[in-house]
Amino acid sequence: MKVRPGQVIRLSLFCLTGVACASFVANTLSVPVRGSTDSYSFEFTDVEGLNPGNPVTMSGVRIGRVDSVAFADNGGGTSKAIVDVEIESRYSLESDVRAAVRYGDMLGARYLALTQDDSATTVSARQLEPGDTIPLAQTTPPINLTALMNGFKPLFAALQPEQVNTLTRSFVETFNGQGQAMTTLLDQIATMSSGLVDRQDVFAQLLTNMNTLLTSVDERQPELVGLLDGLNDLSISVVGQNDQLVSLLDQGNRTVSSLAQIMAGSNGAFGQTVQQLESVTGSWIASTDEFNRLLVNLPQFADAANRIGSYGSFISLYLCNFTLKAGDMEANIFGPTHSPVCS
Repeated sequence: MKVRPGQVIRLSLFCLTGVACASFVANTLSVPVRGSTDSYSFEFTDVEGLNPGNPVTMSGVRIGRVDSVAFADNGGGTSKAIVDVEIESRYSLESDVRAAVRYGDMLGARYLALTQDDSATTVSARQLEPGDTIPLAQTTPPINLTALMNGFKPLFAALQPEQVNTLTRSFVETFNGQGQAMTTLLDQIATMSSGLVDRQDVFAQLLTNMNTLLTSVDERQPELVGLLDGLNDLSISVVGQNDQLVSLLDQGNRTVSSLAQIMAGSNGAFGQTVQQLESVTGSWIASTDEFNRLLVNLPQFADAANRIGSYGSFISLYLCNFTLKAGDMEANIFGPTHSPVCS
């Protein structure tokens, strides 16, 4: 196979162009630091989202990049993160420098922001040497913006997507140290919460009812504790008797099915029985006093019946009189003679 010089030249140019593009992309992604650099270490309690290659800024100016992020033991069962950074040698850091992990954009990118304490109390701060470590007391972990936004879920549910985006953008700008966004943030919150003000009576009534409910629960705390303990014991018993519970549910299903068939075949008799039962209970309730007297006298009746049968397992009955009346006519069937018991 014969290779032409022109083909070799075109292939070489293509390969060189590909290598140049790859190098350009790699340099763009890695964000290298120009010139000589000095290395420093920062201790953080949390560096979620911070990765090697993220920029390091001071007063909004990029002065370096994150070199590595490593896990370290902090003693006492706790841990910390060690962040190694490269800072351009022309920038010097003092011992009072503070570092914070902040959001770089809406996509969640992070960067390391450095600030110097210019107050009068730090006039004795010394200049850091390359390789020095900034302790936990001078670093701030990133804000968990996800947890913050989750607290606003009920509010976001009533908002339009454009309003949610505006509010979220204001939060990010505010927590990035851009105080000028605070006015916009407060205006957005005021506008979005205007609907809550219109329903303040409903919320006031809700809080009042909740207060009443919590007061009742607090007053009945012993009963509530007993109820929970009983439910716990019941649950333990049910868990320990799984086979019997399954059998009970199976038999109960058949029993309920049979009862349903009986009710369906009663041709309305079951409904009539329920209605008559309501009448019976109504009459019973109206005669509560008489029923109470019956229950009070029932022991005396039982004692009398016991004395009557004290001579054996029989009861002697004596017919003292048997009279028939029809209008003004009256007839004594057995005559005027009575048993001596009746005298």
